[in-house]
Amino acid sequence: MSEYKKIAATDLDGTIVDRNNKISKTNLELIQNFMDKTNNAFTVVTGRNYFLAEEHVNNLKVTLPVITTNGISVIDPKTKKYIAKNHFSKDEIFKIIEILREGGIGYDLLGDFDAYLTKDSVNCRLFENTKFNLLDSKDVIFNVYENQEELYKNIKEKVNEMPSIYVECSDEQYKQFVLNLLKDLDIEVLEFMYANRIVLEFYKKGSGKDWGLDQLRKFLEIEDKNNVYIFGDEFNDYPMFKEYKNSYAVGNAIEGIKKLAKEVILDFDKDGVGIKLNELIQEFN
Repeated sequence: MSEYKKIAATDLDGTIVDRNNKISKTNLELIQNFMDKTNNAFTVVTGRNYFLAEEHVNNLKVTLPVITTNGISVIDPKTKKYIAKNHFSKDEIFKIIEILREGGIGYDLLGDFDAYLTKDSVNCRLFENTKFNLLDSKDVIFNVYENQEELYKNIKEKVNEMPSIYVECSDEQYKQFVLNLLKDLDIEVLEFMYANRIVLEFYKKGSGKDWGLDQLRKFLEIEDKNNVYIFGDEFNDYPMFKEYKNSYAVGNAIEGIKKLAKEVILDFDKDGVGIKLNELIQEFN
């Protein structure tokens, strides 16, 4: 029997993390107070891969499994082992990659603990950014190649599974070309803007933050979805906001998330999550 009857899970970017990759001191203190009074019944459910979330997981002192990579990885932060995952197999990866290659489309592969990139990709530039400064990290294996051909050869040799595939698009027309190439595949697609470029992220069918929360509930033996309290702001939070009704949208969230939310709380830069968590302490005890 799990010692947890209820848990809280928050998104990171735009929910508690700002554009400079920081969580405010006040929010950290408020979240820590909630954790102290609820036996650490708190975790993270983020679109980031684990290596991009780990700094915040450590600063927040999260001990429960964390949900990363838009819900398809559930990882124990103490051991860095998977509790559950919904990743592409090698065959599934190459089914997509071969179509992209034939169409002359470049791509990156990002895992929770490693990455396969070309040096001119938007992801490579992002990781060189001083906000992250990850390319020198000894805990993450960055494999950076001169061109797509080198990338392809090394992926074929080294990769056995991967959570997601990323394609950078210069404009809307290019994006539609990529989507048309892959239209016959039964996969999930998310779209983000990074450095004024469209980035498409491809995941296995059925992926989403709701999937990760379901796996975490199974692990903790929490049957009722109403015993999970979630916080978010963006379109990749839709799957969990549709399935989990104890949902709280920060004031800066997109309108669709606000409409689904049980309650709209203060903006992330007004420490909305930390304040709300402390209001909920009594419900957890």
